[in-house]
Amino acid sequence: MSLTPKAAAAVGIGGLAGAGARWGLVETLPSTDAWPWGVLAVNLAGCVVLGYLAAAAWSARAQLPLSLGMGTGFCGSLTTFSALTVDVAEMARDGDWGYAASYLAVSVAGGVALALVGAALRTVQLKEAQ
Repeated sequence: MSLTPKAAAAVGIGGLAGAGARWGLVETLPSTDAWPWGVLAVNLAGCVVLGYLAAAAWSARAQLPLSLGMGTGFCGSLTTFSALTVDVAEMARDGDWGYAASYLAVSVAGGVALALVGAALRTVQLKEAQ
């Protein structure tokens, strides 16, 4: 796959939208003493969307610029693995091992489960369209 101006523009526009959405959600859903809810929300939302997009790509019905814009651009800038790991490290540093472990487990298991949900939604949608 070569980087075309159309694909680069799609990634850039998607990235701008995803970063804006992440900022808005993280600001709207403040952290509590236990968990950073905003970071959890954006990461889980990104997993659903990316699962949906992956299923579209698997079906060979995805349009490349749109897929790149939504997947790499939007989901890539919406989700934040670095904030997740820093949050877990801070919880562990503060001795909140239970919070750290549960937040990490919910983030990973929830992310995988929601990616599967997103893929299943797209698969059902494709079957109904046939």
